[in-house]
Amino acid sequence: MSQDSYRPHMEAGNALVREAQHIATADFTQARALWQAAGKEFYRAHQADPEQAEAAFRLAQAWMAEAHALQKEESPNAPVMWANAAAQCEKAFDLEPSNGRIAMTAASCHHFAGQHDAAKAWRQIGEHLLHDDEAGAGQAPHGSGGPAEGRGG
Repeated sequence: MSQDSYRPHMEAGNALVREAQHIATADFTQARALWQAAGKEFYRAHQADPEQAEAAFRLAQAWMAEAHALQKEESPNAPVMWANAAAQCEKAFDLEPSNGRIAMTAASCHHFAGQHDAAKAWRQIGEHLLHDDEAGAGQAPHGSGGPAEGRGG
């Protein structure tokens, strides 16, 4: 399969999410159906290219939307869906292990699933990665005379 074989599914899923967000306050039931359809597109994107972190993470986000909807309905299935979303975040993180945002999202999913030890561990990973990103953004590369050197400052 080509590297971009997942793209049409990603675009379709993203369009469905935008539509769902637009109508969510007026018609939650319809928005939920759109989020579920988006999840199917993200699933297809992830299947088309299982090595693509973006597709894996968007699938996790779709499952988070479903978990949130179940939680809003006070469904006993909500924690199971949160756990599924957490597992999918972990798959996305495996593909992009320096992404603190994915780790923090996994932490949130584990928290809502009632998996507090896992949530704490993922939060620590995420905070570490995000702290490293912030520290790296404020420092000049080794051997540089300063942040503005050679960058048109």
